[in-house]
Amino acid sequence: TQVIVFVDPYSTGCVIAQEMVRRGYNVMALWTHGFADEMKLHVPLSCAGLEYVAEITQIPDQVDATIELLRNTAGDLEIVACLAGGEAGVDFADVLSERMGLLSNGTDVPNRRDKKIQQELIAAAGMRSVRQAGGDKFEHVESFLKTESYPLVVKPTESAGSDGVKLCHSFEEAKEHFHLLMKKQLVNGGECPAVLCQEFLRGNEYIVDHVSRNGVHKTCGVWVYERKAVNGAAFVYFGFIPVEADSEIAKILISYTRAVLDAIGLKNGPSHGEIMMTQDGPCLVEMNCRANGGDGNWRPLSRALTGGYSQVEATVDCYLDPEAFAKYPDKPPTPFKASGREVALVSYSEGIVKSTPAFEIIKNLPSFVCLESGVKIGSHVKRTVDLVTIAGHVILLNDDAEVLQKDIALIRYLEEINALFTYETKLENLKRPRGDSIAMPAIQPGETSLRHTFSADGPTLIRHMSCDRPELQMSSMRRGMTTVDASKEVVVIVDPYSTGCCIAQEIQKRGYRIICLWTKGFSEEMKQHVPLSCEGLEYFAEVTEEETLADTLKVVYEAAGQLRVVACLAGGEAGVDLADALSERLNVRTNGTDIPNRRDKKLQQELIKKHGLRSVRQAGGDTFEKVESFLKSEPYPVVVKPVDSAGSDGVKLCHDLDEAREHFDRLMKSQMVNGGDCPAVVCQEFLRGKEYVVDHVSRDGVHKTAMVWVYDKRPANGAAFVYFGQEPVDSESSEAKILIPYVRRVLDALGVKNGPSHAEVIMTANGPCLVEMNCRAHGGDGNWKPLCQALCGGYSQVEATADAYLEKQAFHALADKPPSPFKAAGEEVILVSFSSGTVKSTPGFDKIMQLPSFLYLETGVKPGTFVDYTTDLFTGVGSVILVHHDPETLTRDVETIRQLEKDNALFEYEPEAATLNHSISGLNLTEIVQSP
Repeated sequence: TQVIVFVDPYSTGCVIAQEMVRRGYNVMALWTHGFADEMKLHVPLSCAGLEYVAEITQIPDQVDATIELLRNTAGDLEIVACLAGGEAGVDFADVLSERMGLLSNGTDVPNRRDKKIQQELIAAAGMRSVRQAGGDKFEHVESFLKTESYPLVVKPTESAGSDGVKLCHSFEEAKEHFHLLMKKQLVNGGECPAVLCQEFLRGNEYIVDHVSRNGVHKTCGVWVYERKAVNGAAFVYFGFIPVEADSEIAKILISYTRAVLDAIGLKNGPSHGEIMMTQDGPCLVEMNCRANGGDGNWRPLSRALTGGYSQVEATVDCYLDPEAFAKYPDKPPTPFKASGREVALVSYSEGIVKSTPAFEIIKNLPSFVCLESGVKIGSHVKRTVDLVTIAGHVILLNDDAEVLQKDIALIRYLEEINALFTYETKLENLKRPRGDSIAMPAIQPGETSLRHTFSADGPTLIRHMSCDRPELQMSSMRRGMTTVDASKEVVVIVDPYSTGCCIAQEIQKRGYRIICLWTKGFSEEMKQHVPLSCEGLEYFAEVTEEETLADTLKVVYEAAGQLRVVACLAGGEAGVDLADALSERLNVRTNGTDIPNRRDKKLQQELIKKHGLRSVRQAGGDTFEKVESFLKSEPYPVVVKPVDSAGSDGVKLCHDLDEAREHFDRLMKSQMVNGGDCPAVVCQEFLRGKEYVVDHVSRDGVHKTAMVWVYDKRPANGAAFVYFGQEPVDSESSEAKILIPYVRRVLDALGVKNGPSHAEVIMTANGPCLVEMNCRAHGGDGNWKPLCQALCGGYSQVEATADAYLEKQAFHALADKPPSPFKAAGEEVILVSFSSGTVKSTPGFDKIMQLPSFLYLETGVKPGTFVDYTTDLFTGVGSVILVHHDPETLTRDVETIRQLEKDNALFEYEPEAATLNHSISGLNLTEIVQSP
């Protein structure tokens, strides 16, 4: 015969309504005018069966008419209580309950939700309050914003959760956010009535939950938030921890909070106070005049801690059973009746979710009570940096505190090893990132878009170089004009880009003219990839490959005119095959065409296997049937890639047969970076071990080692393979003594007799194994050239290549391998980002360029660039070359760069809306799993 009116019931409001229904009462929903339809659907899964006897909507600006509508709708049912079911319903619930003569907080304080009014009221009562200014015009806050220290908080005077709350770091930013808020619609519906600007409080953040009746306040819970800096964010919530009511901190907080309730006239119903414990005592952040949110998922935890009640039951008794309410203790027991807490799930990785294995593990923990998460198969999980990106919430409870801590530790371990979710796999970082690397971010049918490493803006990289390093002045091998006839001779370079341009420039310095020959279909974008060190490089002529080799030969001769063609070499990966064929026809130094396509990665492995060298287990072909048997028998993961590829173009680590089949089919439909269709696909075993690079230059089958490098690869940001750098390896080291002879035998097996080569080798448990042999110079725009010159005492692969083709005596005078020890200390550091955002400035770059060993910086990052977490080829943020005569100085400088990365000090980001309020649940969180 009785009914309770809930104004805007959602989240925990539904849980309170359901408890009243359970006790035999009827409930009616009254929606305030403009309340969002989406919010009306925010019903916790635990309340899925909740039914209202009626749902009506407020008649705007007509309280009496709305009351009449309520009574008419209730009919014979007696309205015995009216309360807010959510934040937006507070003001109207106060108006209605007062007007209808029900238990009420009244309207003496006309808008107690207003955060500015709250602070003014407690300040008037002599309590610590936030320094602030507010209003609906910017002039109302301008003086405050000009005098208050930054950062400061700018937010709507009325808001739910963190709706519109932003931490502003400058006057301009605060002004911009003020105007933005005054134009925006709030989550709960309606316009923003005014904006509040407040000091930024520093300290531990607490929650104090009460239920009051006739001014008697009963404490239902005190909680402290666990916040840490992770994933580049300063404030990430890891959960909340119950605080015993008899602890010294709780005694201060409870007393302060009750005084706040009295000051704002909150005499009846639930309340949820957010308090910061600053250096000079507690200070109110805001008082929410309704129950703790989060869908009430904390209720079973609270009941266990107190021995049988929570804010939900206390609220029901407050309105419907005064005698029962009077029997509630003044505050929760000390010690608690059980051990428990809420754990927010923090993701250190991101991707499309394939499965949620950790959820099953969590649900089987001894302490498990409840799991809430919106993550399911197909969801896109992001790294946790704020409330929106929290991956879920777990309620844990146990009589044994030690068991509880073990369960928490296990959850944190699952997070740290990125075991919460398995993701749909993507193109892996199986190749080191370089500024000249261009590849496809995803091979999709019909998709031809390309992306550059280090830069989202294409090849327009920012480069800085130190030109006064003494380590670069030791060269005794500088060369000028080679012969009196050089000016009458010409060298053909096929597809010169990246380091190919450096070789062209070196040859040009020696007096030769250069004909640039572009292969048919070579992309226009790639033609523009000229290193900064080669700006001003001009070709004697530029021609394009014709339909036949004979016609191509003809256009080359026509371009050369009276000049004699003395060499022909590849300037990039795509030019290798044509350079071999053309040099053979020109009767100049060549690798010939006895091996028709030595770029073919599958063919390379077959050839070295025939010569008794360790090779990759593999299968390849242009139809899936040719690789199916291999894919069904080979242990996973396996590498699936085009037989011809540049950089990491189309390379993917596949984890099962279905994924391998799908990627095979995509590759066969795709277009490669350098132009043309994918002719075939190779599937290979995944080699485990350290990755090395061995660079050579050859002349007539004599191989000179230019440098040996080892890659520094580590897990980071949830990715298994992130490149941190490239270090030179001493040629007399045990590894180099194994690698160099192996690679020279590979060169012989592949018929590489002339020119530069760049071998990628994995040192497996049973010896070195070729990944692939690139029959051209080491890439990366030749940025390593000055480092190699310093290490070797004056030369690099670039100069050695010019010698191999043009100066026999100079080539034979080169050392068989780099000196041991090196003439200097140096390495390449690949910059890794542990945060994301839109770059405002690059202070870390300025610090790097001041390091004693700094030589070169290449990056695509500048103000306005969006930087993401480094996980693959496309999220690297730059490369730094360091060199110094003192190894200790080099080590210190590398450590400095790594610390800049860890401290997220490489970049200053444009500030974004900060997470200053905690909410256990958002609309995106949909699944609740209750333990039996």
